Amino acid sequence: MERIESSLWRRAVLAFSRTGASDLSASMVLVLGLGFAQNLLLARVLGPAGMGHMAVIYSVMGIASLLGTAGLTSSILRYGAAAPGDASAWQVYRTGARVSGGVSIAVAGLVIAFSRSRLWVFDPDAGAWMAFVVWTLPVQALGACSVHFLQARGAMREKALVDFFARLATVIGVVSGAVARGYEGAVVGYMAGSIVGGLLAIWRALTLRAPTHEPAWISTRELLRFGAWGLLTNALGLGLVTADLFCVSALVKDAAQTGIYSLAGQIQQVVGIPTRAYLDARFPEMTRLSEDPGALQRLWHRMRWHLAGVSAIGGLALGVVAPFALPIVFGHAFAASALPLSILLLGQVARSIGDAPGRSMFAAGWVVANFWLSLFSAIVTIAANLLLIPHFGIAGAALGTALANAMWAAAATLVCNHLHGTKRAAR
Repeated sequence: MERIESSLWRRAVLAFSRTGASDLSASMVLVLGLGFAQNLLLARVLGPAGMGHMAVIYSVMGIASLLGTAGLTSSILRYGAAAPGDASAWQVYRTGARVSGGVSIAVAGLVIAFSRSRLWVFDPDAGAWMAFVVWTLPVQALGACSVHFLQARGAMREKALVDFFARLATVIGVVSGAVARGYEGAVVGYMAGSIVGGLLAIWRALTLRAPTHEPAWISTRELLRFGAWGLLTNALGLGLVTADLFCVSALVKDAAQTGIYSLAGQIQQVVGIPTRAYLDARFPEMTRLSEDPGALQRLWHRMRWHLAGVSAIGGLALGVVAPFALPIVFGHAFAASALPLSILLLGQVARSIGDAPGRSMFAAGWVVANFWLSLFSAIVTIAANLLLIPHFGIAGAALGTALANAMWAAAATLVCNHLHGTKRAAR
């Protein structure tokens, strides 16, 4: 048994290193570290009020970025990877980037109108700057399209480097601006860093440019359709994270408990870094196999155990270390985050088993199925929260999320197997 487990572990490690997942994992860890360092420095330089202003700007820009790409990053990733050649992939990127650029300009105009209207009931200082900050949105949208194009063409190391240096540019801009000019300097630095990061991504994508005079491989209408479903799925995921925290806040009615649970949720994401990197690295291969349902099914069957193994090892290590590290790093008040974190980590391991079939459906173009599975997960999460939080507090919230993750993984596996079987029967 020990020899078998060792063999499985070696195969998992080789799969991660050969696909570029190690490069992406390193980049994600560094990006996470940069974000932590930025928040730590800003908290000392700007204080609570300045951090509050920046939080509003980040939140608005996060929503604007989601809308500004119109989901076309998903289209570029899927159809760019499935394209029969470099010229066809470049056409997908060029069409998606042009449409995304136009949509992002329209979204920027709407944000400006909103920030200057009576509907803006948020921080007025942040609202005064939104008319300037939001004009970085087109560059950010084009940068996001470019990063997904790099991933679609298998340029994982280039994607990892772009992600890291783009984040580094933003951190340097925000922190240096805050030190020099306070909150206003931080905003200007954020704008400068965002533009530099976006231009860097665009420049790297242009190095893969392939001249072509052929007709478009995929229609703009199909790119928009696929992107719209991708946008709905991503928006649902973003809304679910917010709804989960709102449920805790509304039902526990204790700001300290909400903060403790929020920290557990953020730390849990660390375990998901290698699994996300592995899925990103294998996605182009999965897309190329999408026309052969049997081959794709065999691939994700192998991948799910790699993902589960890595997630289990990371979750076990973090679960053991957390009770000792949390009081030292974050203070004794956050020692209580260890219990919900342990429960969330179990849910993370369960979800990792469903990540491979979930990504397989996306690679095969079954984006509508992904949306309905995400909606199912959201309904289960909220229902479980409403049922468990009144009895078990934040531990109940973590248990509800873990239960939803396990049910989502089971449903994704069943649905994906069914779709593969249907496709094989139709051939």
